[in-house]
Amino acid sequence: MKFTAGDKVIVKHTKEEGKIIQVINEEMVELEVLNTRFPAFVDELDHPYLEWFTNKKMNARKRALNLDDFPTEKPGVQKGDSNAHKGLEEGFYCSVIPVYFFEGEEEQLARLKLYFINQTEYTLKLKYDCMTNLGKEFTLGTTVYPFQHLYLHYIKFDLVNEGLSFDFKLESVAKVAESKQLEYNLKIKPKNIFQKIHQLEQSGEPMFSIQIASDFPTVDVSKLKASDLFTLPTAKPAQTYNFKKRPAKSQEIDLHIEELVADYHTMSNAQKLEAQLQACEIGIIDAYHNQMPSVVIIHGIGAGKLKEEVHRLLKSMKKQVRQFENKYSQKYGFGATEVFLRYI
Repeated sequence: MKFTAGDKVIVKHTKEEGKIIQVINEEMVELEVLNTRFPAFVDELDHPYLEWFTNKKMNARKRALNLDDFPTEKPGVQKGDSNAHKGLEEGFYCSVIPVYFFEGEEEQLARLKLYFINQTEYTLKLKYDCMTNLGKEFTLGTTVYPFQHLYLHYIKFDLVNEGLSFDFKLESVAKVAESKQLEYNLKIKPKNIFQKIHQLEQSGEPMFSIQIASDFPTVDVSKLKASDLFTLPTAKPAQTYNFKKRPAKSQEIDLHIEELVADYHTMSNAQKLEAQLQACEIGIIDAYHNQMPSVVIIHGIGAGKLKEEVHRLLKSMKKQVRQFENKYSQKYGFGATEVFLRYI
């Protein structure tokens, strides 16, 4: 489908209306949506006439995206087709497109659009997770066809300083004996992202790509032991505890073991500590889902081991926990920690 500067278009994934600012090349155009300009692939766009005719035109989305917003795409182009990604060698890639926001005459970098590019003849099952220090930002599972690019999602540019990492799990769609797998964790330092974006500004290119792998790894079976081929590692079963029911929306999480379980007399010290930490985590997540501003964790004083482990747990729950403090109060002394929850 061909477009020219000034054409009005619909973004297929989001149903947003936009306008073509300029044609970059055969594959990409510069698009403006709600005063935001960014490069977009031509096959992500469509003419809006059908939407207008059926009166089902949608405004810019005002809700969080979920997997239903990303339908499985149709098979991509074949090898040698003019729409295959030029300049990329065979392999799997994560590609990034900077999105700029125009406010008056001032241009600001607002978002990064992420794509997965399959520059191979494999049909893939893709499992993708985007993680930051604040928790999981996005997850997706889908099928990717040969020589297809897949729009993953966008992230706010502010998140580049929050320990961004991307987990890719790839599996070739083939017979069981021929199936291949690849797991890859991609971490990009903020300094490297800034350098890449600066290079794009200098070169005028719309995107940069990072190769995940050129192919699936090969395994030399002759170097493996028989136990590696036929013995599966035994997984340690997760310990579950029958916790007593807490009052709904209670602002206190009492970690005294007798308040948590009835059969604590038969538990070892390690099991008691594990149960207390599980109850603490469950209580915080419940409070977070109930939009409570804060909760009080009652851990007591004792030898301080429980308080130490609770504070370590709170530091790891950055998505839910904004800050916490253990200060003296008339009700708890130093035996409780107040936790303030994060919602922005």
